[in-house]
Amino acid sequence: MKRFFSFFMMAIFPLFLSADMEITTQESVTRVLIPDCLRGELSFEEEHKNSNVIKEHLNALVAEVKAFDSNNELCQGGGYRLYPSYTYQDNKQIFMGYKGSLFFSCAFNSVEQYNTLVERLEKVKAPSIITHQGALAWVVSGGVQDANRLALRSSLLKVANEQALSFSKETHQTCVVKEVAFENTTSSHPLLMRAAPAAKSFSSVPTQAPLVHHETLVLGATVRYACAPQK
Repeated sequence: MKRFFSFFMMAIFPLFLSADMEITTQESVTRVLIPDCLRGELSFEEEHKNSNVIKEHLNALVAEVKAFDSNNELCQGGGYRLYPSYTYQDNKQIFMGYKGSLFFSCAFNSVEQYNTLVERLEKVKAPSIITHQGALAWVVSGGVQDANRLALRSSLLKVANEQALSFSKETHQTCVVKEVAFENTTSSHPLLMRAAPAAKSFSSVPTQAPLVHHETLVLGATVRYACAPQK
């Protein structure tokens, strides 16, 4: 852990050890987190002359996702867009039919769970629907990140208090933490799998992929210490 110190003497004669002083340091703490959530995206597109056909096909997919995620804990989305499609010929607008699209963002507990949903959707998906499988990434869930951010703040305050005791011994004064200005928590980026190209059918993911890379949270702070002669 690196520290940078700057000293500010508060008395008229700063060279006297009996004078009050302030010490400012840069402190940081880190914590390695194990990803607990496999995030992936699924989207669907279809074109048809009859809008009701598209609605029927997309509703079947929505129903299957809801049956798979009955507690609404894994997937978000499910609202689809439906709009007319036109082409132009000799400056005339020609109606071609309708286009529909559907999108889901899901957080899975395992690759097997992801493949199970893919297999279930493939069984109910109309052949005319084009599928898009977004990149898969092992990530740390929001709840785990929030809990560890709080833990990092506690760890950094502990480091600051220990440093105050160390300064007290070094300066033969009584040093206490005066102010802690926390910086934004930074984290490493998870490894992404390559997104699958648009296709008429799904492709399952090997159970050993994607690789799991740990995520590191780093919290820094500027800490000010106030030191006064011991009484």
